[in-house]
Amino acid sequence: MSSSAAAVIELAVLSTGTRSVKLCKPSATWPLVLCALFGLCRTGDAAESSLFQATAVYGVIATDPLYLWIAQEKNFFKKNGVNIDLTHIPTNQAVQALVGGKVNFVTAGPQILEANLAGSDTVYIMSPVNTFVFSLYSKPDIANIKALAGKTLGATNKGTPTDIAGHMLLMQNGLKPDVDVKFAYLKEIPALVAALQQGVIDAALLAPPSTLTARNFGLKELLNITALKIPFVQHSIGTSRSYINANPEVVRRFVRSAAEGLDFLRKNRVDAVTIMSKYTKITDPAQLNEALDSYENAWEKIPAPSQPAIEAVLASSENPKAKGPKWDQFIDDRFVKELIASGMFR
Repeated sequence: MSSSAAAVIELAVLSTGTRSVKLCKPSATWPLVLCALFGLCRTGDAAESSLFQATAVYGVIATDPLYLWIAQEKNFFKKNGVNIDLTHIPTNQAVQALVGGKVNFVTAGPQILEANLAGSDTVYIMSPVNTFVFSLYSKPDIANIKALAGKTLGATNKGTPTDIAGHMLLMQNGLKPDVDVKFAYLKEIPALVAALQQGVIDAALLAPPSTLTARNFGLKELLNITALKIPFVQHSIGTSRSYINANPEVVRRFVRSAAEGLDFLRKNRVDAVTIMSKYTKITDPAQLNEALDSYENAWEKIPAPSQPAIEAVLASSENPKAKGPKWDQFIDDRFVKELIASGMFR
């Protein structure tokens, strides 16, 4: 009897539960026979099932979560022992899903803190963008921000960074939001550009690469807010304290993978552009480069939750409970601190 046949017979005996079987030396071809007869060629599935499993949601299809897309595409998550189901849900719904225990990690801005103030145990664990990354665009005939009096300003949703940045800018220029200047909420940045082009609104807070689209339409940049470096939690990763307590190792591996994605983003622009195109469906190189250029100085070298950024969120909150708490009540930065101690960000 050939060695390959002996191997097949041996496996058949083993499958019946018999333990005392003398192993025969197989030939080079016997693994193929086994795969065909018993369907054992599933090493990839087996390896994947041994990983920690978790769900993560990115709240916007924009530049902000690019490092997570990179971590997924470059297999940083799996390399670090965690299999991430990464999907998109709009930010407000994503945070609701986190509060309800339906997902494990979300990308968001002030919503993490607001959910905590409302009674949940949501916390920031990582903050890659701690300043506003926007520009204020308007119709060409509007001279400056003060000239927005009596006009309509567009933002995505109430309580989002675009809305809060708009309120800040108006107040800094002596205008009362919702009194001197009306707000229109159109949910998505592309919808703001379209409304601005069509004259439905007079100005809007836009994120790159929609800023390039706006310029191509002949719209006017009133102010580059990114350049002002205003502290604010524009983009962070949040989870819940209960999830951290139950799954600290999963959180540790997730944060490491995300940090590796952020590091890769800075050093491999060509790959970053390709991955961003895949997830955003943007194919125009000029738009992709517009986005990366705008974020180049906004990504944090050490993506830890930021005291000035979180205090700015507290100051902007309309929840009366925001007046008393300290900023660090809303964070769990132990995992980023571990990466700092390891020398990862040197």
